[in-house]
Amino acid sequence: MKASRSRLLVLACCGVLVASRPMAAGAAPADGAPPMVASSADLTALSLNELLGIEVTSVSKRAEPLSDSAAAVFVLSGDEIRRSGAHSIVDALRLVPGLDVAQVSTQQYAVSARGFNSSSADKLQVLLDGRSVYSPLTSSVFWDVLDTYLADIDRIEVIRGPGAALWGANAVNGVINIITRSARDTQGVSARASGGNAERMYGAAREGFDLGAAGAVRLYAQGYSRTSSELPNGQDAVDGMRLEQLGFRSDWSLSHGQSLTVSGDGYTGRERAAGVSGGGTSDTTLTGGNLLSRWSGHMGSRSDWSLQAYFDNYSRNIPGIYAETRNTADLDYQQGLQIGAGNALLYGLGYHESHDDTEAPPAAVIVFDPARRTLQTGSAFLQDQMTLAPSVQLTLGSKFEINTYTGFEVEPSVRVGWRAAEDLFTWAAVSRAVRTPNRIDEEIAIFCPPPNGFPGACGPGLFRIGNPHSRSARLLAYEWGLRWWPVSSFSADLSTFYNDYHKLRSTEKTPPPFGSFQNRLEANSYGAELSLLWRPWRWFEARPYYTYLHLNVEPEPGSTDATSEAALEASDPQHQLGLRLSLEPLPRWQADLDLRYVDKLRALQVPDYAEMNLRVAWLIVPHLELALAGRNLLQDRHAEWSSTGARFELRRAGFLELSWGLR
Repeated sequence: MKASRSRLLVLACCGVLVASRPMAAGAAPADGAPPMVASSADLTALSLNELLGIEVTSVSKRAEPLSDSAAAVFVLSGDEIRRSGAHSIVDALRLVPGLDVAQVSTQQYAVSARGFNSSSADKLQVLLDGRSVYSPLTSSVFWDVLDTYLADIDRIEVIRGPGAALWGANAVNGVINIITRSARDTQGVSARASGGNAERMYGAAREGFDLGAAGAVRLYAQGYSRTSSELPNGQDAVDGMRLEQLGFRSDWSLSHGQSLTVSGDGYTGRERAAGVSGGGTSDTTLTGGNLLSRWSGHMGSRSDWSLQAYFDNYSRNIPGIYAETRNTADLDYQQGLQIGAGNALLYGLGYHESHDDTEAPPAAVIVFDPARRTLQTGSAFLQDQMTLAPSVQLTLGSKFEINTYTGFEVEPSVRVGWRAAEDLFTWAAVSRAVRTPNRIDEEIAIFCPPPNGFPGACGPGLFRIGNPHSRSARLLAYEWGLRWWPVSSFSADLSTFYNDYHKLRSTEKTPPPFGSFQNRLEANSYGAELSLLWRPWRWFEARPYYTYLHLNVEPEPGSTDATSEAALEASDPQHQLGLRLSLEPLPRWQADLDLRYVDKLRALQVPDYAEMNLRVAWLIVPHLELALAGRNLLQDRHAEWSSTGARFELRRAGFLELSWGLR
């Protein structure tokens, strides 16, 4: 264990991964493309044509206009997040068409794209400034602690569909890339404070310092306290929480056109939860921190490079259930080469190591065997983006990984984009992605305590459910989409897909009493995602959207899994539709309305629902804003999820907020 921790510390000090900005020298947009616009621009001040020219980097790890990206990508701007009244990253993700975001309780969320949603959804790759935040324990994200000062977010780029060719295993159904602004762009004081009936207290502040030609630094602090949701009988669900967080980012200009970014965060929190036995309550304790460094530069006029490293530590202790402490280190190098006028080559190498300690607390039900584990992944990727004709671009690429559990994995992708007309872009893609096994798949066990175990369920002993021979779940995805902007005030974005899954995790009946995990499920899904943007005037914007999903799951011949098929097929809404309205009816006034309809979740017995959020803001004096916001206004309370037999219902909520320096 000491040797493993030494390796982690060495990696953390070595240097610095892949920049979230592109490394290949950027090619000029195709004729007729909207002008490239720096992503830090105020999107509310841009025309629709300029919005389509916003740079995105998550699709190919190089800057390209949104209009010409060969993927189902959506960009959520920092200003949209501010105007929504969201107080957390996961809350802001509700604004993204095609994402399924369901609040399980005050603390937990279920977030996925294109199916297989759950409170531990395991097919999304999520990054914050280049740092992967998914947990190898479950291959999911702890949304309750994924946060930063929201006013510092430049944009969130969301890819629906596989992105494994660049981002690796677990980028199966999508990629969420959260990108914060440079410290140079966040100077001065900014603060935000609010209070209400659901979120009793929220406070955040940031100050930025300009260090002249050398660079800039910003510091932030934030904290909140949230009340419990309700049970269907109206009683308190005892799931309130609080969290405090500190962080910084510094950006430095070095010699020879090089740059250095160093950032870090730390948090601590507590979550209430119903007691495992005796009807009491207990607190889940949360602590964590990270440190990231990225160094980038140029090799001549046609080559860029980036070296990034980060170290991440967190601890999560749920009394009577399980405890986990994890240390993760990551080191990546990336280089881009512009070869001729129409060929951009991008390649990189990486190493990722994660060490955990899951030593079971007293009376724990869930244990892992072995209690401590070090997981390692070595990777390389190669991508070639070729201009076949002035209006046609072909992208070939693949990720190659070697991991502790399954060894060698290959995740290739082929994407083609065609500017069919000045106002029409269409694209298609075929991709392979894998979700590699995690600690639950391989090593989870249930402890039934002596002398009697759990009467009616198990006798005393340790019963292993994890399968040490687990295999990677595989996806072969086919996608097609188009973007159309026939006039300067309207655009449409349509994406369709067919997904073919193999070797999904099943729960077989043997050995008793709990059975074991195997890879004996197959599935296919198809669907469509349509989002529209209508901006007839600068002061009015409407964004309607609709998504459709059909998922079919079948066990392999001989499988004894009798529950996963129905549960997986009916845990996602088949239909979702919504409408976002943003208005500035008078000088210094803003109003934002979010209407959404979510279809029923049959497997969870959660009925369909319609809800509305509304925020009205008044700029009292320059830099000082007062806002009144309401959430879930159409019903006294409603449920969005049901977990382990418990259904938590969200109350109608409101809050008053005062902000300084955010506009």
